[in-house]
Amino acid sequence: MGSSASEFFSVRSDLRNEVASVVIQGELDLGAVPTLDEQLTSLEQDGVKAIILDLRDLSFIDSTGLRALLAASGRAANDGHRLAIVGASDPARRLFELTGTERILNQPEGLRLLDLFTRDSPRRPGGSPERDGSDHG
Repeated sequence: MGSSASEFFSVRSDLRNEVASVVIQGELDLGAVPTLDEQLTSLEQDGVKAIILDLRDLSFIDSTGLRALLAASGRAANDGHRLAIVGASDPARRLFELTGTERILNQPEGLRLLDLFTRDSPRRPGGSPERDGSDHG
């Protein structure tokens, strides 16, 4: 997935029912933000109706990571798709609270989208089951 200044970072997505689940792992910092932005922009351009950003495996987030999540939230509001940021750890949640941005942590919306994401139905035509930048073949 290209070079990153982060010691460890990965992002992977799965698309079902026009809802993308995006799992972020590791450190979301200056070196990792371009990778996340690329992934989210690609999904947004694909016309997804909603994105669930799962932060459960996020070990660190700095101000550039926070800015990237705020930008994604702003794009969702402007472009008409939904964005739910779920699973923030206590340290990440504290950063959101200290900066007055905890409003983007919308757990109830995330649960509704997760329900839609997990319903049994075919994947979107042309949509790949996972995007993680690794070669599985």
